Amino acid sequence: MGLTLQILGPVRVCRDGRWLRLPAGRPTALLVVLLLQSGTPVPVERLREELWGARPPASAVANLRSHASQLRRLLAVPGEPPRLRAEGGGYLLRTGPGELDAAEFERLTADGLAAQARGAAAHAVDRLGRALALWPSDTPTPAYGPSTAAAFDRLRERRAVAREAYAACRLELGDPGSAELRSLLGEHLVENPLRETGWALLMSAEQRAGDRAAALGTYRRACRALAGELGVAPGPELTARYRAVVHSGPGSRPDTGRPAAVDRVPAVPHELPYATGPFVGRHAELAQLGAALARARDRPVLLSVHGTAGAGKSALALRAATAALDAFPDGQLHLDLGGSAAGEPLPPRQVADRVLRALGPTSDPEPTTVAEAQARVRSALFGRRVLLVLDNAAGPAQVDGLLPARGGCALLVTGRARLPDGPGPALRLDPLPPCDGLALLRALVGDRRVDGEPAAAAAVVALCEGLPRTLRAAARRLGEGGTLARLARLLRADRCRPAGTAHRHAS
Repeated sequence: MGLTLQILGPVRVCRDGRWLRLPAGRPTALLVVLLLQSGTPVPVERLREELWGARPPASAVANLRSHASQLRRLLAVPGEPPRLRAEGGGYLLRTGPGELDAAEFERLTADGLAAQARGAAAHAVDRLGRALALWPSDTPTPAYGPSTAAAFDRLRERRAVAREAYAACRLELGDPGSAELRSLLGEHLVENPLRETGWALLMSAEQRAGDRAAALGTYRRACRALAGELGVAPGPELTARYRAVVHSGPGSRPDTGRPAAVDRVPAVPHELPYATGPFVGRHAELAQLGAALARARDRPVLLSVHGTAGAGKSALALRAATAALDAFPDGQLHLDLGGSAAGEPLPPRQVADRVLRALGPTSDPEPTTVAEAQARVRSALFGRRVLLVLDNAAGPAQVDGLLPARGGCALLVTGRARLPDGPGPALRLDPLPPCDGLALLRALVGDRRVDGEPAAAAAVVALCEGLPRTLRAAARRLGEGGTLARLARLLRADRCRPAGTAHRHAS
């Protein structure tokens, strides 16, 4: 029967149908840390910090070995290799499909949100309902180290998104404002009093149940929560819900079939493309972007990456944005602004219109000017935690005026020219250093070729000037049977050709 591992609440382990008695204290804390990084080695230094803080005792490493030995025996399944092993200067814990409740929650939530985005509300309700059922109704806040606590914060944020999507799909399928749904949303708002979408959904459910007074009271409570914590007024979504309740008239009861457009919560956009191909280096830049994105909680941030063509600006931005997905539960947008293409870059009006369409349908008339379109974007983003990745900007005019005054939005822009400074870092991306360029070439063509022709490999990296795009193009020219020495000769020959005939910067 294998293992059942639960960390979304009290930590529990079931082996072959029998719940095990876990050792109290740090051995169980170690288990949780390793489960949150299942399949990835966790360095000893990080484990010491998670279990003992900034001042671990001299015996910390020995204690870790003892705790790991305890867990290894505890998790042993007859006939299987050990689940926990030392690896890479730390420890790695292996789990199987469906064994860990947190991983199963993430899988079901992703499936449910994808179903909601494509309009399959019934499938979304099934998957999201199963995901939410994995959380106990009263989940205490675990007292772990900083990274583990942050991981639980991300899981709880994900649960908040799943609850709202589940409620929205229930209403779309005709839920009459049932007591079960209203109770779920009430519990959700006790834990997340600043989520305007949750307040709007509860108002919709109460109006659907025919309780107009309760819906208006919920609006007043939402106003108090937002003003008290953030000092802001309700945003457009909650205001529109309030107007719909007021205009419905006393005692009216909406149709219990498919809800009107104003009842529907737009599907959360998830537009970031899948990052293909290997990515090496850029550790400092990724850390700087990640730290800045993590600060986008109650105040917007603007980040930019600029540098020469082919340096890997887009790849870096996508890698940083993907790592920060959980920090932006209200959506992630991606738009190529055309600043590096042969054609014309997108005008600022088209940029604002495209962002507005991605954020959801509206009954408002179409804006008539650039300024009006940008103002609509700011209203739509106010109070929401949305990440906008605007790639290949030709200049600041394309991205000006999009961020609201408050809210947890982030705007990550790439372009060849530096943008004006904003509330966030402006990184210049230089070519890869030789060691990272060689690592990228190794990832593209394989260890055997690089180890077999080390001098030629170094020459190829130098001839490609450390530019990832040029290295990728060169690797494609290598083919199956070519040698790195021959590729280096071709690249040198390209340098000697007249401008316009070389392949140095082919993409």
